[in-house]
Amino acid sequence: MDKLSYHTCGLTIAVLVWTASAVLAQPSPARPPAVQAEPAPLRLDTIIVTASKLEESLAQSTHAVTVLTQEEIAHRQTTEVFEQLREVPGLTFVPSGGRGGTTSLFTRGGESDHNLILIDGVKVNQAGGAFNFNDLTTLGVGRIEVVRGPQSALYGSDAMSSVIQLLTPRGQGLARATLGFRMGNPDTFEERAGVSGGTSLYGYNLAIGRVDTEGLLSINNDFSNTTLAARFDLDPHDTLQLMTTVRHIDSRFHFPTSSGDRIDRRNNMLDPRAYTDSRRLIIGPRAVYQPVAWWRHSLQLGLLYDWQTYRDPQDEGIDFGAYVSRDRQYRLSADYSSDFFLPVLYDISPVFTLGGSVESEHYNQQTTYGGLVASRNAQSFYSQLRLAWRDTLFVTSGFRVDDAFTYGTHVNPRISAALVLPGLNTKLRGGYSQGLKAASFYENFSNSAFSRGDPNLKPEESKSWEFGVDQPLALAGLDAALSLTWFSSTHKNLIAYTFTEAPAPTFLNVERTRSRGLEAGARAWLPYGFSVRGSYTYLETRVLNGPASGAYAKGGALIRRPKHVGSLTLHYAGARLNANFHLYLKGNVSEYSFASGGSVLHDGYERADIALSWLLFEDRWGIRALTLEGKAMNLFDADYEEVVNFSSAETTFLTGFRAEF
Repeated sequence: MDKLSYHTCGLTIAVLVWTASAVLAQPSPARPPAVQAEPAPLRLDTIIVTASKLEESLAQSTHAVTVLTQEEIAHRQTTEVFEQLREVPGLTFVPSGGRGGTTSLFTRGGESDHNLILIDGVKVNQAGGAFNFNDLTTLGVGRIEVVRGPQSALYGSDAMSSVIQLLTPRGQGLARATLGFRMGNPDTFEERAGVSGGTSLYGYNLAIGRVDTEGLLSINNDFSNTTLAARFDLDPHDTLQLMTTVRHIDSRFHFPTSSGDRIDRRNNMLDPRAYTDSRRLIIGPRAVYQPVAWWRHSLQLGLLYDWQTYRDPQDEGIDFGAYVSRDRQYRLSADYSSDFFLPVLYDISPVFTLGGSVESEHYNQQTTYGGLVASRNAQSFYSQLRLAWRDTLFVTSGFRVDDAFTYGTHVNPRISAALVLPGLNTKLRGGYSQGLKAASFYENFSNSAFSRGDPNLKPEESKSWEFGVDQPLALAGLDAALSLTWFSSTHKNLIAYTFTEAPAPTFLNVERTRSRGLEAGARAWLPYGFSVRGSYTYLETRVLNGPASGAYAKGGALIRRPKHVGSLTLHYAGARLNANFHLYLKGNVSEYSFASGGSVLHDGYERADIALSWLLFEDRWGIRALTLEGKAMNLFDADYEEVVNFSSAETTFLTGFRAEF
């Protein structure tokens, strides 16, 4: 299907959504304006769920947590999730080239496969922890919660450096629909449509989005992405809540280079026909049953189905031969937890959690030169005790026992505490936690002329300490919050590829690293609709044990982890105008050079984005609100490389509208 056909489909969907909203809509009392005069600030009483799997306020959390709200996402007009997450302290994203290129996340000096990604409670990482952010969009996302530091005591494998959870909002109220369209350079089109509504008995929230762009290179650099996001709720009784979330992602990325376009363009070696097709299906039914006030049961089921096909037809003078790779993997999981809200004793409110989970993973890879078919499973038990004393002292402790087919039995503990100083509302917090990550299927089971896996590989492990302080401020029209966190982590048993001859394993647990640093965050809500927020991260990394040379040479710094990263966001929210200016700064970073066989210092950069929206009108011609939108990325046309020899986009513009029905 060509681009015109997709845009026609988008307009057809828009008409259907508009018609459905008109049929389902009923007369309603006066409603609040579509655009608030001032943004709703993120207060310390904001409820979060990811840090402990319990509803708790930010003021009571004992962990380093960042929450991004639906309003903040809308203000920046971000399509990709990773662009929104760049402002979170401790997180560094590394995209390769333009839109659609491989996009990796490094948190607090950990590896790119040390971050657990959840969508409404369902784990969406590939087996072994890898996750590519290139086609994950903000469509249907109501809130993003980020918990930094190892969280394997609660979540198991892959939660080595952070847990990031995308949460879909529940549909509420009379049926309403949204429609959005933007276009810009380079030949880029974005369409979104959605409908939501609900009562105390049920709720629904459905959205579909499409992205098409020609990319930043003139040869074979198109990217397209279709995403469907949905959530359905049913509350048949006060004691029972049922919810199912569904997300389907279908993307295609054409890429003419794997070594860097700046090299291949000089040598006329850009590949005109290589591309990757990716599809993910995520389904997550959830049930919460609370028969009595002191006892609650939760059951989370999950299905992840991941298809990836890489095709590279032979092109004379560029390829040695045609190559095709088809990867299919799926995961079935179930997690049950039982929360006991115990009686208050001496003003101490305890909540005790017992839980267990099972997961089964399957992998099938077929390539031009062979294939790999394997399966594995894991079971776990976990417990957690949370104590709260007089809204002043909070302690969370727990552990998890994981038993896996490939790496055996491991125990991961964590303990954290927070003390709120009376009068000042200063929160002092600190904790210790451990994490682990299982090997990938390829590292465990590959068997080819180039590599041989080891099914007995140990899991990668981490240990981390952190101490922080959070300070809210309220002074004569100024409402602000400050945060500072120090952390220190060590990682051991890191899996590395070694050049040994078969039948000896080529993947070994040989590397050990250390990272430590500071994370700072600040935000302030000013008079007249203005607000500002910023973040800064200082990171120091070192390879404690590894090979004598290469990307992880002993004694060197870890590649692609900059020492300095910062961001600044200025926002204005008026009755009609919303303006958002975002500045991202990334310092110099070590990068591996194949030419020199070692690390080289790669220049940092500064990038500015601006997003504007203007409310045209409300409640006219059956339209609740119509808003014009415009965004400029890389506003000052900075010339930079996220990865050595991979170009980044010049100044790009998007303009369009958002309608609410």
